[in-house]
Amino acid sequence: MEFPNRWKDNVFHYVKPSPEFIKEVMGQIEEVVKGFCEIYEIDLSRIKMNTLALEDVITRIDMRFLYFSVFHEGMKPNEHKTLNGLLIFWLLKRHPFWIDIMPDDEEDIVRLAARINEKISLHIVITLLEEYNSDFFQYGEDLFKRYTRELEYSFMYRDLSKEALFLMFDPLYYEHIFSNSYKKGSVVF
Repeated sequence: MEFPNRWKDNVFHYVKPSPEFIKEVMGQIEEVVKGFCEIYEIDLSRIKMNTLALEDVITRIDMRFLYFSVFHEGMKPNEHKTLNGLLIFWLLKRHPFWIDIMPDDEEDIVRLAARINEKISLHIVITLLEEYNSDFFQYGEDLFKRYTRELEYSFMYRDLSKEALFLMFDPLYYEHIFSNSYKKGSVVF
């Protein structure tokens, strides 16, 4: 079977984001990394960044937003599902961050360096979980440790699609959405 290409004469060129846009988004990602460093008590200067890889992450997220606009009739992507799902997906694919190991580094730093992009991605998930479903942390440390261990393992070894990561974020902020949509005994859709 041959499927005719009815679009071959249409010319469509993606326009990369401006350097100002890239710089602004990089600043936002740097804030995420700073928060990560505070929690892990690691000096921010220890974390190195491949600027070209991070620019590629930002560009690919921007391309996907264009995809939503063109192919989903202007649908505005859900920030938590799309932005964070795409950010995590591309951080795990492109690995823009690393830590140079020093001879006198402790074992904890060496282990952290081996999975820095996965840990930063996990930090993004936990931050959203704290913001939108803080009850999760009240169910006990064992549940939290099991969840984060499984998620980190998945980030390292499992094949996770962009769409799977989008779906992962639904339960994180479901309670927040529900409580904000509930009006006088009925759910507003």
